[in-house]
Amino acid sequence: MNKSNAPGPKGVAYDPSNGYIYVTDSLSNTVSVINGTTVIANIPVGREPEGIAYDSSNGYIYVADFYSKSVSVIIGTGVIATIPLEAFPGGVAYDPSNGYIYVTYSFGDVVSVINGTTVIANILVGMCPYGVAYDPSNGYIYVANYGSNTVSVINGTTVIANILVGSEPEEIAYDSSNGYIYVADFGSDTVSVIDGKTVIANIPVGRGPVGVAYDPSNGYIYVTYSLSDTVSVIDGANNTVIANIPVGIEPLGVAYDPSNGYIYVTNLGSGTVSIIATSVSTNSTSISSVTTSTTSTSTIVSTNSSTSVSTNSTSTSSVTTPIMLTSTNPTPSLVPTLAVVVVVVVVVGIVAFLMIKRRKP
Repeated sequence: MNKSNAPGPKGVAYDPSNGYIYVTDSLSNTVSVINGTTVIANIPVGREPEGIAYDSSNGYIYVADFYSKSVSVIIGTGVIATIPLEAFPGGVAYDPSNGYIYVTYSFGDVVSVINGTTVIANILVGMCPYGVAYDPSNGYIYVANYGSNTVSVINGTTVIANILVGSEPEEIAYDSSNGYIYVADFGSDTVSVIDGKTVIANIPVGRGPVGVAYDPSNGYIYVTYSLSDTVSVIDGANNTVIANIPVGIEPLGVAYDPSNGYIYVTNLGSGTVSIIATSVSTNSTSISSVTTSTTSTSTIVSTNSSTSVSTNSTSTSSVTTPIMLTSTNPTPSLVPTLAVVVVVVVVVGIVAFLMIKRRKP
């Protein structure tokens, strides 16, 4: 598929009320529900679901159903409402300061605002908006406009700024450790760093960055690429790439689960979800591998620290050294009591996001 044709989906969200991860599956028109490393349900929603977000004010999960022009509302493992929209929705984000859900239209220049199950406003932004995120440090909503190479800043229901970033921006994430917004610029192979309304850095990364997520347990930003089978790790303390972790084919969506400290990555090309478990210590870290099946392989992805590796543990003198553990048949396991760095491939059973990659008007 040609990644240059329109915004690709971000289809991963965490629900703190039950500890589940929700993944949109565009090919089957369902949302998969993952508990730890196990798929426990597949929920039918609208046609080609894309973006997804959790609303802490009501406990709902909101799913953008692209071709149905609607948003499905989920509680637990069931749909309780369907909200009709005027156009094709892509990204979804929740603003806890006002309790609103913000939905971008990737075939237009509008962001719809939902209160509960009612659309209360439509906001004009840049062309082909997709990625959307909330910044709790200032209460703003940031929207990546793929078609105009800008990020619109929304306060409530009003656009207060438009920030020029890299080419074809897609997803956005907020870093609570430094208060910055990180934007994956697909077309320029960079990640733009925004402080308030100003771009303060452009970080060179791999080809075609798409998804971006923040892990508060280590202060790292995780970046996915549709054009390579890796996830880059950015240290927010110095805005540099410190590691590249091999995952599945065409990784897109990425999200953090605070209940277990895992990063979940949807792999479009392989129809899987990779799970990355990381931990950080500024002094030293003991890392042990957790075997999830009889057939597994592990790959060490080293950073700039000096690391000694054995079959039982790894001692690290400075920053974390991610370890990838790939399993062909993962099973539920206890959350490691030690600091664990492990990537487990979970077969979701359907190709996540297969039909939506890039659409331009």
